[in-house]
Amino acid sequence: MATLLDPTSNEQKYPKLTSAVIVGATTPVASRLWVRVYQEGVWTLVVTTAPLEGDLVRLEEKSVADFLAGRGIAPVFVASANMTHASSLSAVFEVSPLAPDTRYYYAVISESTDVAAVRRRTEIGGDTPLAFRTPPALPREVVFGFYSCHDHISAGGDSGAWPHFLEQLTDAGAHFVIGGGDQAYVDTNGKNGFLDIWTWLKDNKAALLEKFALGGGKYDEAGIEQYLLDIYRWYYRVYWAVPALREVYERFPQYMIWDDHEIMDGWGSLTNKERRARISGFFEEKDSKTNQLLVDRMWRAACRAYHEYEHSHNPPTAIDLADPDACQWDYGFRLGNAAFYVLDMRGHHDVEKNKGKKGKIDPNILLGQAQFDRFCAWLSGPETRHARSLFIVSPVPVLHWIDRLVNYVDLGEAKDDFMDEWGHESNWKERNQLLDTVFAEIAASGRPLVFLSGDVHCASVFRLQHRKFPAAHVYQVTSSAISRKPAPRISLIGISSGGPMDGHPDVSSERLYALTGAKNFSLIRARTRDDGTAEVVVELHWPGGEEGEVTKRRLVLG
Repeated sequence: MATLLDPTSNEQKYPKLTSAVIVGATTPVASRLWVRVYQEGVWTLVVTTAPLEGDLVRLEEKSVADFLAGRGIAPVFVASANMTHASSLSAVFEVSPLAPDTRYYYAVISESTDVAAVRRRTEIGGDTPLAFRTPPALPREVVFGFYSCHDHISAGGDSGAWPHFLEQLTDAGAHFVIGGGDQAYVDTNGKNGFLDIWTWLKDNKAALLEKFALGGGKYDEAGIEQYLLDIYRWYYRVYWAVPALREVYERFPQYMIWDDHEIMDGWGSLTNKERRARISGFFEEKDSKTNQLLVDRMWRAACRAYHEYEHSHNPPTAIDLADPDACQWDYGFRLGNAAFYVLDMRGHHDVEKNKGKKGKIDPNILLGQAQFDRFCAWLSGPETRHARSLFIVSPVPVLHWIDRLVNYVDLGEAKDDFMDEWGHESNWKERNQLLDTVFAEIAASGRPLVFLSGDVHCASVFRLQHRKFPAAHVYQVTSSAISRKPAPRISLIGISSGGPMDGHPDVSSERLYALTGAKNFSLIRARTRDDGTAEVVVELHWPGGEEGEVTKRRLVLG
């Protein structure tokens, strides 16, 4: 019988995130700060307009309030939270009211004066001042970064383009960053000697089931879920321990969405039988109720970990972790003249969604009907209609690979990868509905609309055109991976060169640029010209040159 690892403290030889801050969704007047600490206790977030000074190690053995008062410091915001292992030692602080276009410093301080329990009371922001900036109320130009596919493990620990990303965001004075999916990989690095969560489950499920057995063929399902949740949490702690990544998260507001690798490779494109097969032995019954129980609990654990580490600091949505299938992971936001909608392509993606259904079916197997309805309401809503530039985050590109390749090579291990694609014929109806809706809405406005995507480990930019709406300006910008080993240069031959879109006779495309063989990220500027029209400038960046300096390709859209 295998010995189960302790997911909260195991012997995997990788540095792990302990104390950290992520600046989350930030408006001109408020911000959501995600905080994680290294041990349980009451911790206080202090936000000020100048760096804290004085005895930040011990705070003169005073309470936080008394220390601040004694030094004449009037914090903009101060609040405490009792952080426990139940929330992975994390909490989200709703920081308000704030002023537009203002730099704010923050520190996380222990309330305990027991030197034996806490030697250094200012855990975050004590040695080096940490700060973020609120955006202007009405910026003439909105500047943001986009990245996806963070996987330094696949590249032998190389931090990839993160140091360049930090440098470019700083130089540009970026207002925020969008993480477009696969911020962690739980399932693909077994060949690198790194824990693959689904392979681990296959090899250790007998011991896991024995540990949580109640007798009579029943199990402590809540206990199993909690155990698996701690393993998913462990992945985030390993993946987010990269110093340059942490600096980006600490300084620039982050908006995130997941993709399949935060759950299971190809999640949503695999049938339940195929999911169970991932944890089944060669001679084992793959339709086992026990295997289905484990798959279901893995899904619930992945949802809870994603909420704790990523979604909790996004703009608030309807979340019920007791019923993750009912959760809303998609969301919209706006800054100045730019409006954004972030689509969730995993939480309601199910190729078997309508299997055995009688009566009304859900035609949206990628997004789900409820999400599509929310998206349509956002697209036609008053805030969006008054925006000059529109951006839609679709973790998987609407267009990237040659559609014929997607539909004729969807076999074996590549099956789920290609079935994830909007260009797969099983998704054509939903893709066409999405595109027709978008083109029809912006046709007469002259506003540019840009799809932002990752997933494919290379980069591309396309212009999309619709025969019925020739004046509409629609683009697809794809940028990945920031640190995962990139797709080989030869994969360029698989990227669409443009032309008619398979499965949609009214849509065609023009390829403006494509890049393979390099880790990359993008910096995007949404501008309003003097005549009131919009311009979107896309800058693709990748490490290059003999000295490892960044290389840039600039394209003007709209």
